[in-house]
Amino acid sequence: MVIAFLVDIEFLWGFQARIAGLSKTSPSFYYPPPSTILGALSEAIARKNYLGEREGKKLIPLLSQDLLAIGFRAKNYIPLKYEDLNKIIAVKLTSGKLCPNPKDLAKSFDSPARGKTILSTLDCNPPIIRFFIVFREGRVVFNDKDIKIDDNCFWRIHRLGSKESRISTINVIKISSPEMLTGRVSTTFSFPLLDGLVPLFEKTGSWEQEWYINPFEIGAYDEKENPITNYMLGEKIVPFKVPILRGVLNIPEYVLELKGDLAAYKYDGEVVIGRW
Repeated sequence: MVIAFLVDIEFLWGFQARIAGLSKTSPSFYYPPPSTILGALSEAIARKNYLGEREGKKLIPLLSQDLLAIGFRAKNYIPLKYEDLNKIIAVKLTSGKLCPNPKDLAKSFDSPARGKTILSTLDCNPPIIRFFIVFREGRVVFNDKDIKIDDNCFWRIHRLGSKESRISTINVIKISSPEMLTGRVSTTFSFPLLDGLVPLFEKTGSWEQEWYINPFEIGAYDEKENPITNYMLGEKIVPFKVPILRGVLNIPEYVLELKGDLAAYKYDGEVVIGRW
């Protein structure tokens, strides 16, 4: 049975989710990538079921296999990407010497510019992002244990991105058997440019494009294969069209056509694009 969740998340200041594979001065994204959402959800499920960090990471590929659709949009903020200087400990080998080294403090620290995305509110309320996530069954089998994905898991999420990217879940709606649409649809949520999807035109607002780890094809986390390595090699990644809010009265909306195994899921006027 298809199950979906509509989740509103409140940010403290913004988030840090930097593009992998660039120099140490790398920019951030406009939105937390879908993989960070699955990672935050897997962490919440792991804590709820008393699993360790290493075991919890193994839940991400299982969530990916069960995922049918995922989209997000800003409710009341403009995302502003920037870089600022950060003092960090340099863990490296320099001239045959290990760093950090208390006898050589100058080489033990670095100050690169790190990308961040600050969320500038449009209505004086904390910045809020809305996620629409659809699962095929809403459960994963891990170590012979049947683990259900319920609204309590989303209430347990406490960050999206780096450890400084603190958030609070403020609303979760569990949707059983959302309405499925095919053919020509319009959406206000981000959507992946998968095979079979034909973008027709931007009906309203501003849209950008970002490349994310493909949330439907996240494999194992091991030495041979992991999502970060795949991203740096240009494998198992997908472009997403993302809406950029410019004002509370101008909600971005995109019209597109779905072919093949693609479908849209609808609840209370909200439409997210995915597979069936």
